[in-house]
Amino acid sequence: MEFYTSVLGTVGAFCSLVGIYSYQRYMRDWTYRNLLLMTNLVLSALSVLDVIMLSRLNLKMGIPDHAFVLGSSVFQTVIGQWMWMPGVVILSQLCPKGMEATMYALLAGCHNLGNTIASNCGALVLQYLGCDPSGVQNEGDKFQNLWIASALSTVLPMITLVALPYCIPDAKQTDKLLDEDDRGATTGSLWRRLTEGEGAKG
Repeated sequence: MEFYTSVLGTVGAFCSLVGIYSYQRYMRDWTYRNLLLMTNLVLSALSVLDVIMLSRLNLKMGIPDHAFVLGSSVFQTVIGQWMWMPGVVILSQLCPKGMEATMYALLAGCHNLGNTIASNCGALVLQYLGCDPSGVQNEGDKFQNLWIASALSTVLPMITLVALPYCIPDAKQTDKLLDEDDRGATTGSLWRRLTEGEGAKG
């Protein structure tokens, strides 16, 4: 328990800083699509390490659980920062003038909502797979299918890559995505298009 609460927590906080620094140093000139594509693929590949550990293959390879979990946590934290930063950058680029606080509140709200939905869906999958220990002794058989849940968490995030060309602009993170005249809160909205179209007809 001390390892998970102290060691992993401390290492995770340090690796978050490493992730932010390495992003700023090496990846700020990448395109949004390339960076998100690379980070999603690498994160899915790293998730395979969890499948290896839960299926106990790491012990057959002579790698203890503590070292395996620590290495996996380090890389996943760094990659997580690489995935988070482009979202913050593109949001700041597309944010309407005067709506900065609202947009970042929406970002935080959507992020928290997504995590909550994912956690509940994960709990349902674990229950379906029979991974529902009650805390008593000799419940090792309750974790036999845990590797299946880990495999699902490895594959499912890659579905978002299909939507990447449609939802993310093919531009560098340093490019300006909007002109100053297009940064109004209602620019391009359905109401503006309808009313401007009627004005042009009149």
